[in-house]
Formats: sequence, structure tokens, C-alpha cells
Amino acid sequence: MKLLLNIFWISAVAGAIFVVAWHTFPDKKNRLEFIEDKIKAVQEQRKVLTEKEKELEKLATEQEWNEVDNDNNK
Repeated sequence: MKLLLNIFWISAVAGAIFVVAWHTFPDKKNRLEFIEDKIKAVQEQRKVLTEKEKELEKLATEQEWNEVDNDNNK
């Protein structure tokens, strides 16, 4: 009887952990939606930038890529 009770409690705890893990683990759709939301946020931020800010962002990006190229050439 005691063995059955122990097996029941172990199964109940394991089942509860499984249910919690199942509901909290993100599926592929949620990950994709998260990425799409981040892309939309970046696009909205770029719309707000002035021409000078866009130019500075472009220069900074080019400089970063040049640094990466220089590191790869070594």
C-alpha cells in the first residue's frame, strides 16, 4: 500500500512538472511572432529617424563591417 502511495505521488509531481513545462515552452509560432514584432519595432524606429540620423546610422554600420573585414583579413 505504501509503495502504491509513493508511486502515485511521484507520478503526480512528474505530471505536474510536465504540464507546466508543456504550457511554458514556446512553440515555433510564438518565436516567429516574437521575431516579427521585433522587426516591426525596428522599422517603426527607423521611420522616426531624420535624414542626418539615417546617414549616421549608415556610416556606423559601414564602419562596423570594415572592422569585421579587417579582423578577418588578419
